[in-house]
Amino acid sequence: MFLQLPKTVKFDPADKAHRASVRAFMKRRAWVDSPIRFTYDPVYGSVVEQVQTKLLAWYLEREITPRVVKKVAVTVNSKVSQMKKKA
Repeated sequence: MFLQLPKTVKFDPADKAHRASVRAFMKRRAWVDSPIRFTYDPVYGSVVEQVQTKLLAWYLEREITPRVVKKVAVTVNSKVSQMKKKA
C-alpha cells in the first residue's frame, strides 16, 4: 500500500477557485472542504498567513492601480425617412 501526498498548487489570488477555497476556509476554519491544497512557502509562518498576505497585497494592488476602461463607440441606430419632393 502506497500513500500519496495530495497535489499542491501555488496560491494565485487572481484565480477565482483559489479565492473560493480561502473563503470556505475562513468560514469553517478548516481546509477539509477545499479540493485545492496550496504549496507551503517557508517565508510565511503558515499556509493561512501566506494566503492572507498574498490576498491582501492583490486586493490593494487592484485598488491602487487604475483600471483600464474600454471606450465603446455608441452608435444610434435611427432611420431617417426622406420624402420625395413633389414636382
